Amino acid sequence: MFGVKKDLAIHFIGIGGIGMSGIAGVLVDLGYNVSGSDLSQSANVIKLEGKGVKVYIGHKKENVEKAQLIIYSSAIDATNPEVIKAKEMGIPIIKRAEMLAELMRLKFGIAVAGSHGKTTTTSFLSTIFKTMDLKPTCIVGGIVKNLGGHAVHGESDYLIAEADESDGSFLFLNPIMSIITNIDNDHMDFYKNEENIQVAFKEFANKIPFYGCLVLNMNDPNSVKLTSNLRRIHIGFGVQRKDELFDYTATAISYSEEGSEFTVIHKGKSYKVSISLSGEHNVQNALAAIALSSQAGLDLGEVTKAISKFEGVSRRFESLYHSENMCVIDDYGHHPTELLATISTAKVRFPKKKIIAIFEPHRFTRTKEFWDEFVFCFEDVESVVIAPIYAASESDIEDINSDNLVKDINRKYSNASLLTNWNMLQDIFKQNKDEKIVILSMGAGSISKATREQVDMWNKS
Repeated sequence: MFGVKKDLAIHFIGIGGIGMSGIAGVLVDLGYNVSGSDLSQSANVIKLEGKGVKVYIGHKKENVEKAQLIIYSSAIDATNPEVIKAKEMGIPIIKRAEMLAELMRLKFGIAVAGSHGKTTTTSFLSTIFKTMDLKPTCIVGGIVKNLGGHAVHGESDYLIAEADESDGSFLFLNPIMSIITNIDNDHMDFYKNEENIQVAFKEFANKIPFYGCLVLNMNDPNSVKLTSNLRRIHIGFGVQRKDELFDYTATAISYSEEGSEFTVIHKGKSYKVSISLSGEHNVQNALAAIALSSQAGLDLGEVTKAISKFEGVSRRFESLYHSENMCVIDDYGHHPTELLATISTAKVRFPKKKIIAIFEPHRFTRTKEFWDEFVFCFEDVESVVIAPIYAASESDIEDINSDNLVKDINRKYSNASLLTNWNMLQDIFKQNKDEKIVILSMGAGSISKATREQVDMWNKS
């Protein structure tokens, strides 16, 4: 398939991560010799072990003694004992995105980039291609119900992948077609300023060949800015504002507890669409996938039928519990823009229910960077409960803590409290079991596992 020898011993450091395990799984399905290590067991590790992958729990220098190529995740630094040993042995060490780029090199590569909505958009796109029996290879940053996982090896030349901008590694990719969902200020620990983010996305946009196509969100001001710097074919999509029309326009949008319905207008023709997700941001994500599929030569009528088969993505407004009164929703959102979108979705999907937000801030650096924005995120909720900051291996920053965040929110809205332990969720369930309420569990750290455990306990009680 590509130039790497099948008997080459490829070792993944941090193999249990969502992106790493996806690429590792595809390589195994292609017949490559794969091993890996991670700090703990996980569902992804167990799945890879089921494919015959040797996974070491814990990072030790002995793990790489038989390796001939090392792939590492963004969570791994130069002090890792396996990295140190690989350097001593002269073993090539590459980033995850470099291996993804190699997989994509001899395929019809389709990459989905953007600050928000990448996983959902990639999932929509994968669903369309799979439903239309195009047998794509898909590598997604979330568990997609239609795929039965987050990665699948297909028999065709299509490779659909989520492109991670967090450390600039998406610039290794050379897709034939790509989507940029939006561009926002995030990962400032890497980019330092807004200008560097814009430059990186401009470079990514121009990576497609002259015969390729870039799909851009015309509702996003920073994406619109890119159009003046592009040297490649690009088309625009967007939700209709007043009378404006784009290459692909969504109009006549309506929401219900079952999802969204809207009409796509393209070249004067209209196509009805129904998806299982709510919120304007998800209409935009669906529209991006529809636009790219159409530009790839697929029949637009069949595309709009295929996307209706989408069954959802784990941790993207995922329902964990639903009764007549109470709903518990789990969502990966941890950036202020994502929190606002999730809360807005809950409001339009459950207009007669009150909203309680449970939020676990992610990383001290991000919490510091967006402190003021986080304070203003919770105006439209009945109450918000803030969990301790998930460090993600970062060191504490003085005065940046959940207690102080609660105090600042209360100065503005008087609706915040501190979550000192996850068992407090049981009290929230009990206090609101007779209320018409939506409980939103939001964050990228330990909150999902903790909420699921508490919901399981509630179901058994």
